[in-house]
Amino acid sequence: MATLEEGKYLNAADGRHYCFAGFPGPKIYEFPEGNKWVEHLLFGDYIEIRELEIISNRVKVNARGSEGWINITDINTERVLEVNFVDIGQGDGCHIVTPDDQQIILDAGEFDQMNRYLWWRFYLYNRTEPLPFRFKVIISHSDQDHYKGFGPVFDNDKIRISHIYHNGIVERPGESSPFGTVKKGYIYSLVKDTAQMKEIITDPGKRDGNYSTYPLTLFQALKYNPDVSFSMISAEDRYLEGFDPSNRIYGKKFIIEILGPLVSRKDGVPALKTMNDAGKDKNGHSVLMKIIYGNARILLGGDINEEFGELINTHYRPVGNGQHPLQADVAKACHHGSNHFHTGFIQSVNALATVISSGDEENFSHPRPDALGAFGKWGYGDKPMIFSTEIARSNKEFTHQRMEEIFRLRDNVKAAEHELLLITDRSNPSVARKVSRLEKKIADGNKLINSNLTKYGMINLRTNGELMIIAQKLEVPSSKSKWDIQKMKYDDHSGRFERMEE
Repeated sequence: MATLEEGKYLNAADGRHYCFAGFPGPKIYEFPEGNKWVEHLLFGDYIEIRELEIISNRVKVNARGSEGWINITDINTERVLEVNFVDIGQGDGCHIVTPDDQQIILDAGEFDQMNRYLWWRFYLYNRTEPLPFRFKVIISHSDQDHYKGFGPVFDNDKIRISHIYHNGIVERPGESSPFGTVKKGYIYSLVKDTAQMKEIITDPGKRDGNYSTYPLTLFQALKYNPDVSFSMISAEDRYLEGFDPSNRIYGKKFIIEILGPLVSRKDGVPALKTMNDAGKDKNGHSVLMKIIYGNARILLGGDINEEFGELINTHYRPVGNGQHPLQADVAKACHHGSNHFHTGFIQSVNALATVISSGDEENFSHPRPDALGAFGKWGYGDKPMIFSTEIARSNKEFTHQRMEEIFRLRDNVKAAEHELLLITDRSNPSVARKVSRLEKKIADGNKLINSNLTKYGMINLRTNGELMIIAQKLEVPSSKSKWDIQKMKYDDHSGRFERMEE
């Protein structure tokens, strides 16, 4: 009897065997032989190996909730970088999983979509304890469609946060300006560390009235994370803590560069330039970061606008004949594809793929036609790609009939939750069985709701530093696939990721 060799799988602490899906996205088949598949995976998906015995060059596995057989040539033991652009409607929300399994949330939209995504992704429905790891949070800037969605995340007793990074600009009431001291064209009252942040957010006066929403949301983080740390990050730091050039994963560099905001030294203290417009200042000083894994470069910015885009583009210049510091293989479009962009900034980024996070119910008409044109014109290669969470979401899941089904599910869940609250004595075996049935009904209902409302609009990026995919779920699965997968590979000659044609 042939069995899978040890180098093809890993061993978990509980004795289970596991591996990861190979490039670009293998199938799980119903039987050891034949082409009937039951699940279509993405590069890097976690796979539990159920049996080590090899039959017809396949082993029995479970992944994405489906059991079946996978070709042994379609698995490997190296985890990839995941950058999941979550569909949170109008706003930004990004979930990053590093190849060594660190979890980062960059922005969370305005409502509860990020929280629902986390319930779905980590199957929190039947958990009684928090997840065994802690998330790092990065808030690009203090616009509600980037940070307010952290409220439900912070209020989730299954989630724990170790660190919250931000751009230093903290709106709060009761001072000379929403940002504190502003003089001589610069914002001086930057919130740099945990002590300064807690002084603001634990003050009840800063959590009430105009400009109080941001400190109120951050205060919610203390509910389950009293020891959470707060740090301002800027280009002065150069790298996110723990992700400097010495960091290696699978022998490859894994770096998170911080390229913005740009800090000036005024009167011996750090300060940020102001355009005398609170909205422009918040957007323009968004955290701008670049993830580098092997040869892959992913640029993530918040709402950087025309004025600050020009300042940033002027600040960074190529060294000799080298790459521009802003250049990236994949870039998240700043400000949801707004028309407030600097052409030179987009030219310098020169991305092969641009991802736009935007929503339907907004009056900005994001993404704007000129932004789409600029992403295409100044993108890399003959066929630069543009992805959109809003477009990816346009599918049969959101017909009136389907939404009515989701609302009915939610009503059933609420009724079960109410019935469960009325049960005070659970010592009787028949009552205990009823409680178990109600808990299962709540968990199953929430799973369906969160799955329907999160998975279709998401843009999935996976890379091992040499190979990369960007995938979105098909509106209607075909006989060959349930994903639209764009494949890319690093080319030594061009020094860039290039599209792999079919």
